[in-house]
Amino acid sequence: MKQETLSQNETTRGLSWLDMGGLSLLAVGLVFLAVNLLGIRQLENWWSGFILLPGLLLLGAGRTMWGRNGRTHLLPRLSTGLGLVITTVAGMFALNLDWNVWWPLMIVVPGVAFWLVGGAKYGVGVTAVLRFHRWLAVTMLLLGGIFLADQLNLIDLPALFGSFHWWGFIILLPGIGAFFEGWRVLRQSAWASTMLLMTAVWIVSSGLMELLAPNWLSWEGMVGVGLIGTGLLTRGWLFLRPDAAVE
Repeated sequence: MKQETLSQNETTRGLSWLDMGGLSLLAVGLVFLAVNLLGIRQLENWWSGFILLPGLLLLGAGRTMWGRNGRTHLLPRLSTGLGLVITTVAGMFALNLDWNVWWPLMIVVPGVAFWLVGGAKYGVGVTAVLRFHRWLAVTMLLLGGIFLADQLNLIDLPALFGSFHWWGFIILLPGIGAFFEGWRVLRQSAWASTMLLMTAVWIVSSGLMELLAPNWLSWEGMVGVGLIGTGLLTRGWLFLRPDAAVE
């Protein structure tokens, strides 16, 4: 009885994957049929179906892998995230949206993809690096949401901030996240903590550069701060801690 149930579940999952691929082909076929019956002038962006197809296939693959107890695995999350990005691009072309207005979606949707990837778990070190992706996701969602609101005239960024580079504060967020994640696994994964802390130094340097010298005429200062911080971290976490735990 148990084997029959497992067999039925596998068949259902296989069918869900096949159904998604079949629906994708059906959608593209309908597009071609519409092109033939209506004429290409009435359906200018019919070719967006070719972009939509791999996006739907990736979403279907992600759904199938999620159904196989893969909620903490990287591959289903990565497949779903890529599918969302590609499907969004196809949708923008299909709906003939103005990219000069809707371009922040290309920050928001990848931010969602980064959030999905950040939920995967693969050991202490890799999980810390993946969790850092969620800090990047929050940064991208904030930036994309603010820019989209400005493009839709919901807010007026120039009136609110003038020439001040406000996004420098948001850039600092993933730097703070990298510090937090690197410090959290400092005694558990030497390579992950070192990489995250070095990444934090450079991101924070970039954010401070945006806030203090937005014209980037003195970019050497940012590079200097980054190199100094990297040197200190290298000296402190690689040479002075030879007994650090390594996965």
